[in-house]
Amino acid sequence: MEIALRSSLEALGVSAEPTVFLIGLPRKKGSGHPLCVEPEDGLIVPADFDGLFDRAAELYRQNGETTTEFSSPGVREKRHQELRHRAYTTAIGEVLEGKLRPGLRLVVGLPAPVEQHLVFAAIGLPDRVHHSTPHLLTTTAGGHPVTPSLVHGAVDEILRLSRRALYEPHAGSGLSIGHDPADVARAAGRALTRSATLLAGNDTWTDLFDGLNRVSTTRYETRVGVGSLLLADARSEHIDRSVTLRSPVPVSETRTLRKLLETSSFHGESLLTDGNEVYGFGRQRPDYPETSESVFQVVVLGDGIWELSHAGVRLVTVQFGAARLPDQPLPPERLDDLCGRVFQQYDGGALWDLATAASRAAHGTMLVISERAAEEAARLESQALTIEPTRLDQEFVGKVTGIDGAVLVDPSGYCHAIGVILDGTATSEGDRSRGARYNSAVKYLAHARDARMPTVILLVSEDGMINLLPDLRPRMRRSERDALLAALREAAAIDPVHPEEFYKAYRRIEAKAFYLSPDQISEVNALMDDHWERRMADGANVRTFEHPLRADPEMTEEYLID
Repeated sequence: MEIALRSSLEALGVSAEPTVFLIGLPRKKGSGHPLCVEPEDGLIVPADFDGLFDRAAELYRQNGETTTEFSSPGVREKRHQELRHRAYTTAIGEVLEGKLRPGLRLVVGLPAPVEQHLVFAAIGLPDRVHHSTPHLLTTTAGGHPVTPSLVHGAVDEILRLSRRALYEPHAGSGLSIGHDPADVARAAGRALTRSATLLAGNDTWTDLFDGLNRVSTTRYETRVGVGSLLLADARSEHIDRSVTLRSPVPVSETRTLRKLLETSSFHGESLLTDGNEVYGFGRQRPDYPETSESVFQVVVLGDGIWELSHAGVRLVTVQFGAARLPDQPLPPERLDDLCGRVFQQYDGGALWDLATAASRAAHGTMLVISERAAEEAARLESQALTIEPTRLDQEFVGKVTGIDGAVLVDPSGYCHAIGVILDGTATSEGDRSRGARYNSAVKYLAHARDARMPTVILLVSEDGMINLLPDLRPRMRRSERDALLAALREAAAIDPVHPEEFYKAYRRIEAKAFYLSPDQISEVNALMDDHWERRMADGANVRTFEHPLRADPEMTEEYLID
């Protein structure tokens, strides 16, 4: 489960180390079968769950749904069994939260019967993962659980797959729960979109996620789709409707919906949908109360790309059906770090103002920062609009990025040319999955490198993706690197051997292996060998072989800061 969740989160764009527990409850109280916890040598022990049955019974009695009448005895029994299981998930979560370190957010899944036990899986992720990813605040709507974020959706899907695997013969004997990271990401995106539809007031089944995938890949008279929709109840008081369709268009009617999308815009009228059908045109009211979480924005950005947002916060980006976290705005420290490594002198404030203005370009742009901007402007004069060196204000930058070509500036922030058509050298560093603008930037950067001309390029794609080139690895503090190594040494020294703690420390340092010196690489590999020697001596029957870490020849002292 840990491997499955880690790889699935990476597919979404999240790096995190999950904590996983399995808790096996006797299917019948007093049956004599013990309560089991996996890992057996972890921080949680069976005695921590003393009183669990009584607490779950109390939660079950407190649930108002237990008094609901059902016409069918079979339906009644199935519903009450689910309510009992959910009471256990809540009670187990209370125990884990009380015993584990602060800052860990836990989700407990529904159980699966395995022989004489009901097995519950619990997944914990650091709070920072939740806080640093866009999410909704509502957790339930109309008695239905809400998927508040992509990360939560991925956790739910891994719990579902784990539960399914426990139903299979010889549960737990395999090393996989049968997951595909791309499928998990897609399921998470679908669940988040479904929850947005639910919060907008539609509690029926909808095909909005797949419908948006279809409409975003459908062309209209050779044009790719660009436009917007508002997801809101037709009776919502938070939208101003300008046009009402006499015959609403189902989301499943892809060609008609694609035709309607032509009439919408990002900043003007949007199509209005309840998730099942488009019923008109309108806008969100400026006094919309964000805490209601009842109106959502969908923008179709181009061929196969769309985003779901709430109150200006982008929740998910979907590209040809693959869901991921939206690219975060360019952090100023990233630009400052890169310019500090490329240029001898630069004006960080001026460059940051230019970068933020360029990043808002509606149709993408390139900001080329060159130490020899004056020479390059003269060399490229026949394919550019050269100007007297001038510092442009943000409003004017927004206008000049609307024309074809790059904006050429020097490290002090003075602009020397606009509408620059770049040349360059063909290179293997290009990416055929990216557009012409990206590959043009890569070619020009190769030319600048050959000419020993320090250059940084800020690239804004039409889909809103922001790249800084050259794509240098971020620098790392020596103290952070040394702390990772110290944590591994500490985990390796635990007696008796503690596989879970050791591998958590190892995975953290494995992710930063680039920054390790050859001697440190050798020490890490030696600690791994020693760990397995101790485990085999303690009776382990199977050994997992890890590829030894290797020192990266590109690693230099330049990548470390004090």
